[in-house]
Amino acid sequence: MSFMSSFSKWLMKKLRAEKKAKILILGLDAAGKTTLTKFVNTGVFLEGLTPTIGQNIDTINFEGWDITTIDVAGQEHFRFLWEIHYPGCSAAIFVIDSADIERLPEARDILRIHLFNNPVLEKVPALILANKQDLPSAIQAPMMIQLLNLHLDMKDRTFAVFDCSALTGKGVVEAFAWLVNQLEMSKL
Repeated sequence: MSFMSSFSKWLMKKLRAEKKAKILILGLDAAGKTTLTKFVNTGVFLEGLTPTIGQNIDTINFEGWDITTIDVAGQEHFRFLWEIHYPGCSAAIFVIDSADIERLPEARDILRIHLFNNPVLEKVPALILANKQDLPSAIQAPMMIQLLNLHLDMKDRTFAVFDCSALTGKGVVEAFAWLVNQLEMSKL
């Protein structure tokens, strides 16, 4: 076996081994973060999930990537935990209950503080999920972009907004495919 052939095999093995990411899953309480994480991990909706107290850490395999998801509780008194996980983060997902119009201003403010204006996360891709699209009052992604001022606040950031339902799985795979594509591009 030639040196180049051995080197090529070593390099390919190394590149495959490097497909690891740490992704924070943030959002207000009851937005569906844990339901989303469990859906991505199992491929089905799991009933009887309890609200996260503290954090849930899971590892999922998606399109050849080993992704450590850190689902951190969204209640105000647990948000201090978010900052602990910022360093080394490959991407951030912010889940919004798109049917809870009354809490959209709060979601916008938290998104600004913890994601948009956060120097530690300024270079990581941000995936914003307009969750609970299975509900009739859900606001869809184009309107969500306008209501949250994402077109202004995120103009210098890599981000996307996807409609999804962690209950039915609608849009979840597409959203994670976008995120993995961003991770792939960052490795180039």
